Amino acid sequence: MSGGFTIGNVLPGAYVIQATGSGGDFAQALLTVTGGAQVGLSPATAQPGVDVLVIASGFLPTDTTCTVSSPTPNVVLKGTVACVIQAGSGTPHGSFIVGNILPGQYVIQVTGNGGDSAQALLSVE
Repeated sequence: MSGGFTIGNVLPGAYVIQATGSGGDFAQALLTVTGGAQVGLSPATAQPGVDVLVIASGFLPTDTTCTVSSPTPNVVLKGTVACVIQAGSGTPHGSFIVGNILPGQYVIQVTGNGGDSAQALLSVE
């Protein structure tokens, strides 16, 4: 028996992988996942109206599109929000302009079309 799979967007840690034969026999192995998708913001602290760059890594190599969003109820992202990823690279990048929002910390999320995602905190002054 042989096969393969792509590790999805899971938290780092140890996972049991099991292969089961048609006769009910099986074998298990321990898979340790390290790293994963990460997002960085530049600048990470900004005022409304500032253009923020989004740089990410560790995304699935099968991702061909990505989105930048904010799951907070406030309007954090203003105007055109860009996100580009070259297939096979796993490194999305983009930008957005900070909207007219109150000072505080806001979650910025990058999502690949393979279902993987990562978040970073934006501090607004």
